Amino acid sequence: MILPMIRPFISSLFLGLLLLLPVVSQASIFKFRLLAEPASFDWHQATTAVETPLMMNLMEGLTEIDKNLKPVPCAAEKVDISKDQKTYTFTIRKGVKWSDGVPLKAQDFVEGWKRLLDPATAAPYAYLAFDLVGAEEFNKKKTTDFATVGVTAKNDMTLVVTLKKPVAYFQYLVGFWPMFPVRKDLIDKFGAQWATAGKMQTIGAYNLDSYQKQNKIVMKANPFYWRKIGNVTEAVAQIIKDSSTAMNVFKAGGIQMMQDFSPDDLKMARPMPEYKTFPYLKTYYLAFRVKGSVAENVNFRQAIAHAIDRNYLLSILNGSQKMATSFIPPRVVGYDPKLSVPFDVKLAKEYLKKSGVDPNQEIVIAAANSDRPRIVCQDIQSDLKKNLGLNVQIQLVENRIFRNELLTHNHPLMLMRWAGDYPDGDSFLGLFETGTGNNMTHFSNDKFDENMKKAREDWNTLKRDKLYKEAQEVLQLKEAAIVPLYYEENETLVSKSVKGFYLNPIGYFFIKELTL
Repeated sequence: MILPMIRPFISSLFLGLLLLLPVVSQASIFKFRLLAEPASFDWHQATTAVETPLMMNLMEGLTEIDKNLKPVPCAAEKVDISKDQKTYTFTIRKGVKWSDGVPLKAQDFVEGWKRLLDPATAAPYAYLAFDLVGAEEFNKKKTTDFATVGVTAKNDMTLVVTLKKPVAYFQYLVGFWPMFPVRKDLIDKFGAQWATAGKMQTIGAYNLDSYQKQNKIVMKANPFYWRKIGNVTEAVAQIIKDSSTAMNVFKAGGIQMMQDFSPDDLKMARPMPEYKTFPYLKTYYLAFRVKGSVAENVNFRQAIAHAIDRNYLLSILNGSQKMATSFIPPRVVGYDPKLSVPFDVKLAKEYLKKSGVDPNQEIVIAAANSDRPRIVCQDIQSDLKKNLGLNVQIQLVENRIFRNELLTHNHPLMLMRWAGDYPDGDSFLGLFETGTGNNMTHFSNDKFDENMKKAREDWNTLKRDKLYKEAQEVLQLKEAAIVPLYYEENETLVSKSVKGFYLNPIGYFFIKELTL
């Protein structure tokens, strides 16, 4: 029994002890819409905008892109560049750890780049590392000795990279997810399952906690993250394919951010106080399979290019879209406002007649299965029926298998979108170089490849701009391998409770910067 005279003393002591205990804050959860199932959590296999918010919040590279589109130090605290601009020495930042507490080492980048280039990985973005000495030869099995590739770990904290020739945008590349490090010990232990919840380890602000297919992806704060962040302890990507459903969930408070609206929902979103818009380096385009399909015929491609009324298409999208001229969008080296194929039904019919293609044969246009692609495909289908009498059938494919669908089937028409991975024309036009992993058109042209090679090695912006424009003239006008349709801004709804939200022109948003 406590005596009455000492009870006040005990109470005061207990209260004092409580005040000395660390304050445990309530979990702050940020929920956002994800348009579709991710194709992969493996950053050597991820290729689409659906994976972007996952990759860029789970992991980090040697550099990252800031709000002004400049490369700044990230996992590397500094970089030294040789006078001939061919050797980069990255100093790994002290204190960077994987989410299980294991320190990041320079060798983790060596292993990551080795896996990226390994032919067995079949990484779509392997070509991005071809600027390294010996990289292309290793990837194309001309050598099996990775020691010939220009990347080595001098010690745990020093990574040395040797390029064949100077590359103007190389510091951007090392901040893009295919160039992220890997944990070889985890890949050796778990095999193909290494990039799954419970097995994956990351160096970004968050780690993959769980994944419920067709439902949600949960990322939780990395307890070993190296820098101060906002107060979001858990990020939930809600997989909501239907735009109207996502709008209703947002209005009910079930998510705090959404993108990718249908035209009708965009009409409702734009007057809302939560509506925000950000610049976006992205182009929607119609691509042709120029080998192995009816679209091998260049006159057939020209007929379709001239038969699409893009002005009408923009009128039904109800958004911030602007008609595309060059494949490279505004604000990027190589953008050409004068490069465009006019809508001309008479000329389109002449090209179709010259092609000799039977208009009654079935022609498939493949697209990802969501609101916007479906509407765009329906409009193209209508134009080609009305103006050329073509029998176009639409095939919508789930995002996670869309790339594989294009790799395994020779669809003559493909509705695509491409967002720049770094702010240079190479990030766009590199897509169509001969043999690159993301070249679904199978387009190949010596003049185009030569221009791209020259541009990659020239630091003079005006010269690169000219080379990119010439390359696009070949791609779009002479060969008509693609038809740029429109550019658009990044239109979003963001809850008023979310502070610090920002989408950079590459389409990245960093959850670590948010406070709720």
